[in-house]
Formats: sequence, structure tokens, C-alpha cells
Amino acid sequence: MKPAPQSRSKKTSSRWRRHERALEKLRLQLSAQDALAPLLGMALLTGIAAGLVTVGFRLLSESPSGLYLPLPDHFEALPAVWRFALPILGALILAAMYHLIKPSRRHTGVVHVLDRLYNHQAHMPAANAVLQFLAGSVALLSGQSVGREGPAVHLGAASGSLLAGQLKLPNNSVRNLLGCGVAAAIAASFNTPLAGVVFAMEVVMLEYSVAGFLPVILAAVIGSTVSQLVFGSDPIFTVPAIHLNSLAEMPVLLFFAIIIGSLAGAFIHLQRRLAPLQRRSPVVRFLTAGTATGIIAIWVPEVLGAGYDTLEKALLGELALTALLIIVLAKFTTTLLASGLGIPGGVIGPSLLLGACLGCTAGVLTNLWLGDNVASPGFYAMLGMAAMMAALLNAPLAALLAILELTYNPNVLFPGMLMIVAACLVSRHFFHTEGIFQETLRSLNKRGTPSWRQQMLSRVGVASVMERRFAIAPQQLSEQAASRLITTAPLWIVIDLPNEPVPQLLRAADLASFLQRLQEARRQEREDKDEGAEKLIDLLKLPGERLQLAPLNWRATLLEAQVMLEKSGAGGLYVHRGPTVALDNNVAGIILPEHINNFYRQ
Repeated sequence: MKPAPQSRSKKTSSRWRRHERALEKLRLQLSAQDALAPLLGMALLTGIAAGLVTVGFRLLSESPSGLYLPLPDHFEALPAVWRFALPILGALILAAMYHLIKPSRRHTGVVHVLDRLYNHQAHMPAANAVLQFLAGSVALLSGQSVGREGPAVHLGAASGSLLAGQLKLPNNSVRNLLGCGVAAAIAASFNTPLAGVVFAMEVVMLEYSVAGFLPVILAAVIGSTVSQLVFGSDPIFTVPAIHLNSLAEMPVLLFFAIIIGSLAGAFIHLQRRLAPLQRRSPVVRFLTAGTATGIIAIWVPEVLGAGYDTLEKALLGELALTALLIIVLAKFTTTLLASGLGIPGGVIGPSLLLGACLGCTAGVLTNLWLGDNVASPGFYAMLGMAAMMAALLNAPLAALLAILELTYNPNVLFPGMLMIVAACLVSRHFFHTEGIFQETLRSLNKRGTPSWRQQMLSRVGVASVMERRFAIAPQQLSEQAASRLITTAPLWIVIDLPNEPVPQLLRAADLASFLQRLQEARRQEREDKDEGAEKLIDLLKLPGERLQLAPLNWRATLLEAQVMLEKSGAGGLYVHRGPTVALDNNVAGIILPEHINNFYRQ
């Protein structure tokens, strides 16, 4: 016999309730700061999602180029007329795409990720991610002077954020999964899992902790695994295991590190001036960048795309001194225009090319000055890559590890550290910059790096520290109802005031003391409480301190709670789980300033 429809409905409803209870338990666990085990499970899913999206983006941005290029990124094979026309055609397509989208949905790239992390509780809009996926592919296919890591970071961050949003996880875990997505995307894009981890922690999350590191590491491993299943495990660049020949070369490296740091500082300052133009029409901006790139590409085709093929030539020492200097000047100009005017791509790839060409220049000159007893120009190119990336991004450790994983040459570590220190020192202290992403945020009048206290408060959700021992009561209630309310042993009483804009909070101890005094007075007067009508107790009039309450969503972090308290001027917050702020069964707890202060002092 077939089961009755009502029986099937009950079973389905029972499974749904069990599923919701399991999700509710997971959400509560993830609201805590040290929710390592459930966070690792979510990091695993994020790594898979970010890895798949990044692989899909790379396939879309490379495979169609086989129709007009012998190999991906080999734009030098195109005739001059197409080197001129292709970036302009791509700019027109990008302008048409952006014209059809609302201005609020046009933001893409690493700067957008940081803005959403710092100012929007890490919630990434899906529409912006779709635009980044499509527009980033168009930018790379049309030879714009950008890299693929910017779109990868955006797509990875969106993967983690949207996954958390679908499961309605608390905002502190949304932030963690965004970092996991970034690490997985960088790892999948370049096959550099360790650099992906450090980039996520050093550039995006701005923190180092065991609880923060482990999920990010797992996500990076998964993202890299997904990429290797599709593209293989070979490093992007194949270079010999060359090394520094003599410590006498260290002063030369130091000198060129100062030059690289100065170039990075100049790039950031010019980018900061161009970035406000991103609020203007995308047609004018994109055509300006595309036309400039096309004109320069007629004579210097190496400026097209990220330039990984040219970068490999620099690492192998196959470029002449004049060619190196021309490429640096041309690539600096085209990348600055593309990045500053909002072409949806990244700056890490072009920065590696700039650093490699400058480093190779240093190697060629050193060989001319000191003879053949010095390291090859290719080794200098590796060091230049690390120095430029570190100075431009303000990410010294991520840059060092990226070069190590890209080249598989451990000999870069010792001299690379010296060059990174010198280049970052020049960029930060002589040019007063904090990295291209942070400076671009400021130039767009958006809040940048949070303080360490804000970082601390954003790591924990209100659900893990809120006070759950409370009761909801009307303004007036009978003495019997008040006594029953006190027997449930709440610490606080939320006074429901339907005709007032906000409810109020009363200590349960104040009501208990009032009831005790009332009973003592009645015994002294020998009154029979059963005689006559029982008087109602007005919770707004009995002696005690009352606090006004403002609503707060249960997914919020302690940082959001603090901001809400300051913004509303309320004495406390009631945490609600439902779609409305009504005082009903969806009220989950109470947050007071003392809860935030106690956590801060721990």
C-alpha cells in the first residue's frame, strides 16, 4: 500500500525541522570566535566553490583566445592593426556591459572586496560577481593591461560570502569564509597555495591567528587541488635553479630595490589621483584606457595582457637592455591607466612583469659593470618581481612566498628579503603609502583599514555572547502574572510597548524587590489580597532603572552591535531572528554595552 499523502507530509515536515535545527546549531557554533571545527567544514565547501569558479574564469578568459593567438597571452603574434584594434574593441564591449548595469553593481576587484569586508559585513552582491566573471574575461581576452588575480580574488571572496549568505550564517563567519575564498582563488589561479594563504591574511583579513589560519589553509589546499586537476601541477614559470654568486652583489640589489620602491610609490600616488574618475561614464574611461593601450601596443606589443610570456623571457635573461627599459615605461603607463580608470582586472600580474624587467635590467647592468662573476639577469628578475609586488601591495611575506612558489627556486629567499625590506621602506615611509588597495579605497572616500579593536569585535557574533535569560512582558500585568514571571528566573524583562517607538528593558531584580515590598506592606496592613479587584503593576512606574532598546539582527557581530548602540543612542539591543523586529518568539537575546566591554577586556 502507498503511504497516505498526510503521512508523507508529516515525514517531510519532520525532516525539514531536523534540518533547520541542525542549521540553527551550526549557526550558533559559528558565532563564537573559536568555532574551529564547523569553520573547517565550511572552509572545505568554500575551497571547492572558489576553486571551481576560478578555474571556470580562467578557462573563459583563455580558451577563446585560441581563435586568434597561438598561445594564451602571446599578443605579440598579432599584426600591428589588430594590436591597436583589439583593446579598443574590448573597451567598447566593456562600456556596453557597464552601461546596462546600475552604478552600484559596477564595482569589482580587490578594492571592492575590501570595501564589502570593512563596510558591509563581508556580504558580496551576486550581481557584481557575475559582472566580474564576464567583464574580467573580456578585459583579458582583449589584451587590456591587467592581470587575472584581481577577478580571481573577487570571485573567490564572493563564493565564500554567497555560500554563507545562502546558509544564513552569522556575519563573523561570513567574514571568515570570504578570506577562505580569497585564499582558494589565489591558490587556484596561480597554483600557489601558500601565497594564497598569506595574501588572504596579510592583505585582506589583516590578522594572524590559529583559528583564522587553519580554515584559510584548508581552503587554499582545496582550491589548488581543483586547479591542478584541470591544469596540472607544473609551476607557471620554468626557470633554472640559479642563485646569488657573491655577497658583493648585495649593495647593487639594495640600490635597485630603492628604485623599485620609488616606482611602486609613484604608481600608487598616480593611481590615487586617477581612481576618483571611476565615478564617471564607463564609456569615456574604458575608451581612454583601451585607446592608449592600443596605440602603445603598435610598437610595444608586450604591454598587452598580463605579460606572462614576456615575464618568462625576462626570467630566462632573453631580453636586451633597451627592450627592458621600453617595456617598463610602456607597461607602467598602460597598467596605470587600466587600473586607475577601472578596467575590471588586477595589478599583481603587471606588477610582476614590471619588477622582473627592472630586476633583469639590474642584472644586465651588473654583468656589464662587474663581469661574468655575478648572478644571471634572470635571478635579478626574480628578486625584482618580489620587491615590486611587496612594495605595491604592502604585502612583503605574500610577495616572497609567491615568487618562491612561482619559480620553485629557494635561492631567492635570502636576497629577496633584503630587496623587499628596502622597497617597502621606500614605498611606505618616503612616499607615505599603505599599499595600492588601501590608498584606492581612501581616494574613493571609503573607510579603509579597521583598527585592531574593530578587528577583534568583528571576529565574534552577538549570538555567542548575548544574554538569553530574559522575558517579554506587557507594560501592565497583574501581581499573580508578575510572580509567575519571576519564577522563571530571568535576569531582564523586556517591556513591550506597542504604542512606543522602542521597547524598554528592566532588571528582573527590580520587579522582584517591588513584589516583595508589596507583600510585606500587605501583611502589615493585614489586607486580604482576594478581596476586591487586584491592582495592575505598571512596569514603567515601579522603582528601577530602565533602558531603551534598539533592534539588532542575530547575524550581527559585536562590532555591528557597538555601532548600533552609538548610532541609536539606546541603552541596549534586543537580538531578533525573524524578518521583522517585533517582540515575539523570534527574539533571541539581549546585548548590553557591558557584554561588549567584557569581551574587549578578555
